[in-house]
Amino acid sequence: MKAYYRLSELNETCGLSDADIQYLSTDTEVSFCLYCKSTDVLIGGWVKGKFSCFGQAKYAGLISMTKNQQTELFEKSKIYVGSSTILQQNKISHYSTDYPFTVEVPNTVIEKWLATPFDKIPFEYMPFYFYPQERTSMLKEFENMCKGVASSRDTSTPCEPPKPLKKELFHHSQSFTLDDACITSEELKKANSYFSRNIRNNLEDDEPKQLANSTQKNSRPIDLLLQTMLEQYPDEQASQIWNRLGEDILNDPRQFDTDEIIDEIGNDILYWFDIKSELKQMKKKSFYNLIRELKKTLS
Repeated sequence: MKAYYRLSELNETCGLSDADIQYLSTDTEVSFCLYCKSTDVLIGGWVKGKFSCFGQAKYAGLISMTKNQQTELFEKSKIYVGSSTILQQNKISHYSTDYPFTVEVPNTVIEKWLATPFDKIPFEYMPFYFYPQERTSMLKEFENMCKGVASSRDTSTPCEPPKPLKKELFHHSQSFTLDDACITSEELKKANSYFSRNIRNNLEDDEPKQLANSTQKNSRPIDLLLQTMLEQYPDEQASQIWNRLGEDILNDPRQFDTDEIIDEIGNDILYWFDIKSELKQMKKKSFYNLIRELKKTLS
């Protein structure tokens, strides 16, 4: 089972149109998320509206969106994110409790640096900031320059050079587009309740399955094979179809699997080739669920 699916996968694998996805994102409680490429982050938590930091790390994986961010992304196709929560803790790497900045805490970005060991962080989901920028304020630099010019023109008092400005921390944002949007398996299950049809019938497979529909142009080879068998044996149980396939692949030539889609059938896993000749696998439980759904399309 995949942990998440890109929006671009949902039409082919689940039968969800762009309009369906738009409806889910704006008019339901289904949450979408973003895939974040490898980047430096500060992991911490919120205390009374201020960010206390536990450490710095690299992260590449899913991050959450607020409802407002989700709506904005689907309306404008682009958003900017400065902070979020990490949804895949196992994707965190190079974690360090060392404070990396010359700017002291507290500052406008970080209230405290708690230097907490990774296994002691008390969060199921980890709030983070994208790695801040350490620089002097451009506005303060401009104000300092103006004061220096004014001072040089005032002949009544000795001219004092402007004092050097200290560096500060500034929030850093990253841009994301609809191509970065994803949905987790759990949210995909929730999405199912908003449609009269089943958008997916089980999530146990290593590969997501599209709707079992004999009229679909994108039907998988194995779907078409099983539909043909069910048309001939409409009253047989899934276990009987499983056994028939096991017997059929021993025949030369094969009676049902004439295109030799099935590579091997074990005790609990069926191995088959997709339209690109890539080897896929399907657990027996998933096979039984697929047979049940195919029967619905034929009834």
